Amino acid sequence: MKVRIRNAEGKYLASDDAGWGFSEDSSKALVLDYVGHNVAQQLAIIRQSQGLSLEAVEVDPKEVLESCDVCRQMISPFNTVFDGKSFICRDCNSAKSLGRRLNP
Repeated sequence: MKVRIRNAEGKYLASDDAGWGFSEDSSKALVLDYVGHNVAQQLAIIRQSQGLSLEAVEVDPKEVLESCDVCRQMISPFNTVFDGKSFICRDCNSAKSLGRRLNP
């Protein structure tokens, strides 16, 4: 299950070049894998250590897109390959397999 993290003010956890923060725009929110990222445990740790109450809000599966770590294109999770280090779109993965230079 994919989730967004929301604070008590209804803002969503987001990240940009300036760092971490909260945004009213859910489309800018980080999308996490509830089980894979141990969201429940992480939220409990934050609550205990920082006193910050956050909640995980389920994302409609139709909304979930992944970002290629090489070209930054937004793609369906079904068109994403994990190479052990990065999530890569099929085009970048093909280029990598053929030994072509990838443009980050």
